[in-house]
Amino acid sequence: MKLIWDETKRLANLDKHGFDFEEVVFFDWQNAVLVSSHSNRIKAIGHCRNGAAVVIYATLGTEAISIVSFRIASPKERKLLDDDNA
Repeated sequence: MKLIWDETKRLANLDKHGFDFEEVVFFDWQNAVLVSSHSNRIKAIGHCRNGAAVVIYATLGTEAISIVSFRIASPKERKLLDDDNA
């Protein structure tokens, strides 16, 4: 699956959250908890190099996903992840 993103959005995310979209390759997609929203975006809560993280993304057919946000998981999100993997 190809990962894409808007470069301006990547830089804004890096400034706001300290997470670089380029690091999404280290996200544990296989064990992530997926939460759908009412829009076409999906929240993935999982583990990354520095602990629990959240990736917000949109699917682009079956070819790619577009990264919208990448940040540290909140305590509530971490609990969801821990409950799912218990």
